[in-house]
Amino acid sequence: MKAERLASLIKNTALLLALFLLQTGVFSRVRLMGAAPLLLPLFAVGAGLFNGGLHGGLWGLAAGVLCDASMGGTGLLFTVLLTVCGFFAGFLSQFILARGFPSFCVMSVAVLVISALLQLFRFLAFYGADPLSLLLTGLRQTLYSFIFILPVYLCVRRASRPRIKGR
Repeated sequence: MKAERLASLIKNTALLLALFLLQTGVFSRVRLMGAAPLLLPLFAVGAGLFNGGLHGGLWGLAAGVLCDASMGGTGLLFTVLLTVCGFFAGFLSQFILARGFPSFCVMSVAVLVISALLQLFRFLAFYGADPLSLLLTGLRQTLYSFIFILPVYLCVRRASRPRIKGR
């Protein structure tokens, strides 16, 4: 049992680091209409969905710290947001939602929309930016991130699933 947990920990850590490198190293330079996708919130949702509330919150904390460190100027926005989202995704999957792609998809879209709105709020409240252009930017980021829901789901599910003997 401990070997399975260690293997899951190693796989999830490797996946988190790979998504972090993709988000910061590749997709921060490959923008679609000025927007870059967010992959780490998808990981936090998946980690919660497949690992439960406590582990989802811990993986969300790790993803949030990396996300805040890479984005700069967000303070603790993603650290708090992804911790809460990972915990609630895990909590909901343990008691209410099924641990499948439809649940992951709905929760991921919700987290992406909330992330976009929270990022853009600062520019609206403190800098008086145009609300329509902010909403379009948030929509582009959400749609660009949406493309990666299925690949991240498959990777997180595989990393979190215990190995079946004989395979």
